[in-house]
Amino acid sequence: MKILFSFFITLLFPLSNLFAQSSVWKISDGIHTMYLGGTIHVLRASDYPLPIEFDEAYSEADYVVFETDLSSENTLILQKILTQKMILPIGQTLGDKLSPQTYRELKRYLDSQGYSITQFDRLEPWAVMLTLTQLKLSSIGIDQSGVDSHYRNRAVNDHLPQRYLESIQEQSAIITEIGQGEEDAMILQTLSDMKELSTMITWMVEDWRQGKTERLERELVDEMMVESPKMYRRVLQERNGIWMKTLVRMMKEEQRGFVLVGAMHLLGSDGLLEQFRKQGYKVELTKTE
Repeated sequence: MKILFSFFITLLFPLSNLFAQSSVWKISDGIHTMYLGGTIHVLRASDYPLPIEFDEAYSEADYVVFETDLSSENTLILQKILTQKMILPIGQTLGDKLSPQTYRELKRYLDSQGYSITQFDRLEPWAVMLTLTQLKLSSIGIDQSGVDSHYRNRAVNDHLPQRYLESIQEQSAIITEIGQGEEDAMILQTLSDMKELSTMITWMVEDWRQGKTERLERELVDEMMVESPKMYRRVLQERNGIWMKTLVRMMKEEQRGFVLVGAMHLLGSDGLLEQFRKQGYKVELTKTE
């Protein structure tokens, strides 16, 4: 399970290759239309400008839909919530949450990176995973604001209405539940993924440039379903089901929305694209002309 990408990379990089299939989909029922874009939450500077399909969908939208409110005020609230919840209860340490073997592997990795295990010993396992991931991504140049932030800022400047699929409190609950009951597997897989990060990014970009989703779906969405069913249900299946109810209501409106969600939410049997298909909507992958 590629945990590193579940919350940061979320499957695909925005690409601008001529004639490549894009990561923006057109959903329609013959009368109403909605655009659905798969996003990542952090980018490299070289990933800008974004593909033209994103701007085209944005230009046709009457409002933009995000997973949650990305305003600076709410971002501070989210950071405060996570900061409060990332510290273990008094009397507990990371060693109490992990097996001795996993703890030794984590210590070995931290030593190799110039960090001390004592810097992480009071953190919840999910906070360790997210901290290590952020540090690694930053070290390889993935440290720019992502697609969501880019269009949030544009919507503010253009006075384009914004809507949200979940609250900051709901999203923080998702983050702080990462890996519950699967702490050892989460930490060990995170350490393993870090060794393959650059290689994984390369094939992900190449596959998506060619419009290939099979490997992305198989190695990320399907692996999460099999190896971490609790995480799959909580992060993807349950949220997609809730979001679909909201999106279907939006589809019935006269106004046209541009929905931006992490790309893992699009793929798989429980993905938003398949759910739209099952409900009779026409789903088209947009292409660069």
